[in-house]
Amino acid sequence: MMHFKPHIQKMSRYQTSLGRDLDHGIRLDRNEKVSPFSEELMKKVWGIFKNYSLSASPEAAGLYQTIAEYLQVEKNQIYISNGITEGIRFLYDLCTVPNDNVICLDPTYPMYKIYAEMYQVEYRKFTYNPNTLKPDLKTLTSQIDSKTKFVFIPNPNLPVESCFSINEIEEMAEICKKNGTYLVVDEAYYYFGSPAALDLIKKFDNFILFRTFSKAYGLAGLRIGYMVSNARFIEYISKSRSIVESNSLSMQIAEYFLKNPEIRNQHVKEVKEGQNWIRSELERMGLKWHGGEYTNGLLIFLKSKKAAEEAVAHFKEKKIYIRGAFEAPYESTIRISIGGVPYMKAFLKEFEDWHKKV
Repeated sequence: MMHFKPHIQKMSRYQTSLGRDLDHGIRLDRNEKVSPFSEELMKKVWGIFKNYSLSASPEAAGLYQTIAEYLQVEKNQIYISNGITEGIRFLYDLCTVPNDNVICLDPTYPMYKIYAEMYQVEYRKFTYNPNTLKPDLKTLTSQIDSKTKFVFIPNPNLPVESCFSINEIEEMAEICKKNGTYLVVDEAYYYFGSPAALDLIKKFDNFILFRTFSKAYGLAGLRIGYMVSNARFIEYISKSRSIVESNSLSMQIAEYFLKNPEIRNQHVKEVKEGQNWIRSELERMGLKWHGGEYTNGLLIFLKSKKAAEEAVAHFKEKKIYIRGAFEAPYESTIRISIGGVPYMKAFLKEFEDWHKKV
């Protein structure tokens, strides 16, 4: 007999971005690196592997040391995970019980809400003013209470781009500290233009930082992220460790990219060039847009939810993959990942043709 949990049975899940033509399509739906790495770089990357990279159990020490040196923190303040996603799950798994609550800047990465459902934790939204598209701090301060275990702040955030200053994050950390709550800042899109909150770890023992190799480094396929906090908290979270944190190939590539920051910098430069070009073209078309300043994502406002749904379906047929189907009040928007100018031109050519017909 299967002993299913009733609340898990009621959950609805779906896999995203299935069936993409990765060889010939243009990937603008997952905020991934849009352009391919050069053949020259790929040869260098494959060249770092040894025979034992496949046959020996993974060794995480090198990546821990490289991250620690890069961030100028101690190794015992770091925990590597299979993407930020797994790190978020550890927090729910080890630090919450049913009927606790979390507050999350929303809309955002959906796994924050999904994990709340899985662990029977109330999910409370720290929301945006729909007119200004800026976070409304009152929706945070009015909801925090004795059962609030975490306040999650993706900074920068998507799909509605926002970016808090360090002073604003520090203010939220103070509010959380008084309440006995952890403040978690998810810097997945750091490097595209946001300030770094890393130094707040020295000031607040209730502060947790996430970073990933998926966005600015362009390594979404590796599934490598890490959290940084005080040593005592990391020691506790580390008790969730599987045999090892990740696989050998992913960790070796992540270490190589950390030691060669010019690869990341070139990707960021490419995104910024594409950002400037596509935003000016959307303005020429008289369309409202939002974002692209602190992330590699851009919202485009269409006339209706139906138009947004039709756009996603139309572009999928053309093997240009974009994102839509957001909750109200953003149901009439589509989101594109920003890549270099050639990819933005390919998108806009098809978009202009489609837009004239709707």
